[in-house]
Amino acid sequence: MKNLLLTLLLLGVSFEAATVQAASPGTVVVWGGNASGQTNVPVGLSGVAAIQAGWEHTVALKSNGTLMAWGLNTAGQTTIPSGLSNVMAIAAGAYHSVALKSDGTVVAWGYNNAGQSIVPAGLTGVVAIAASAFHTAALKSDGTVVAWGENSAGQSTVPTGLTGVVAIVVGGYFGVALQSSGALVTWGSNDYGQRNVPVGLTGVVAMAAGYGHNVVLKDDGTVVAWGYNNYGQTNIPSGLSGVTAIAAGVYHTVVLKNDGTVVAWGYNDQGQTNVPANLSGVAAISAGYYHTVALLGIIPPVYCTPHKATATAQLVNGFVVGATITSSGCGYSNAPAVQIQGGGGSGATATAVVSNGVVVAINITSTGCCYTNAPKIVIASPPFIPTVTISVSRVNVAQHVVLGRNYVLESSTNLFTWTATGPPFTAQSEDINEEFFGNQTSQYFRLREVP
Repeated sequence: MKNLLLTLLLLGVSFEAATVQAASPGTVVVWGGNASGQTNVPVGLSGVAAIQAGWEHTVALKSNGTLMAWGLNTAGQTTIPSGLSNVMAIAAGAYHSVALKSDGTVVAWGYNNAGQSIVPAGLTGVVAIAASAFHTAALKSDGTVVAWGENSAGQSTVPTGLTGVVAIVVGGYFGVALQSSGALVTWGSNDYGQRNVPVGLTGVVAMAAGYGHNVVLKDDGTVVAWGYNNYGQTNIPSGLSGVTAIAAGVYHTVVLKNDGTVVAWGYNDQGQTNVPANLSGVAAISAGYYHTVALLGIIPPVYCTPHKATATAQLVNGFVVGATITSSGCGYSNAPAVQIQGGGGSGATATAVVSNGVVVAINITSTGCCYTNAPKIVIASPPFIPTVTISVSRVNVAQHVVLGRNYVLESSTNLFTWTATGPPFTAQSEDINEEFFGNQTSQYFRLREVP
């Protein structure tokens, strides 16, 4: 199977970085090789909430929970299943694509030589997905992991007893899980030392995996990488800091900084690490084999459950100099209050920046002084978070909404399956304070915008 991974040698060809003009939120920018049309963003595509790059195809999740895909389609990887909707997350393998629906189920399509597109029967309660060359993995709400597809190196054999997982990634022939304790657990191939987690590594908040290398983001905004390094993909640029997101292509690495700019390094035979000039305002990144994708001004899917944003402080010589967003939250109608607490010092202050309902930046307005350890950053909750209710016959909702748009109150017992409690209504005011009547036996309620 590994013989299928071919290296394309281009002689006498140079690739110049493109120039990006100002773009609206939800806009996709792609650069690098385009032999299969993977960088040809569909005309008029907007309102994108998430992006994923396969080896030679690209998948975009729109804010209405539907998908668009383009690029190589030899195995049907860009042919979206008819009627697929309510998608909350996406993943892209070599030649297959995967979607996680809001009900916790998974849909996969495209190349299926090793069963990577055959979702295990009865798989539910999924909260995250990952896809690599020829296998797929899912993280369940109970902290366990399920994997399927090719297993020639044990990459689909999840370690027995693995629990407490909060994030997963899969590389060429291996898998990695981040546990709530902060520990990394790996399985599968170790041909390039990709499973050799650096001794003493702590503070991991995000992971990415390439064909044979691993990249992690730490809570101080720095990056650590190890494994296959034939193209310099694990050589972190000197002084790199302030990183908020990471991505790993087959042989290259990409990071997003807290100022909305992108840095890339590693394999560059088709310009995949030539970040376009003037590219800024980036909210998300993804990397394939020959191309790299950036999303400007992220727009959250309309069905996302409102939840708090979180961030960690960056401390230098006793001063709070920055903040790394660990979760953008969802459902913010305006900038929430931010407090900096503890750490042995005082005087640090910060403000939040909100775009399309999510926190996209934390700006330090005063560095304070004399902190002995990183203080805690506390971001206020969005206006409405689903909570357990005692009364199931009537629910009072107070929420800031958009005048003239349509909304429906939905209920759920598990945060995955949502049912309308009544017909949609049009907001007659920007602030709703209304009592809804129903007879559902539910624990959670949300107000969702509908067409």
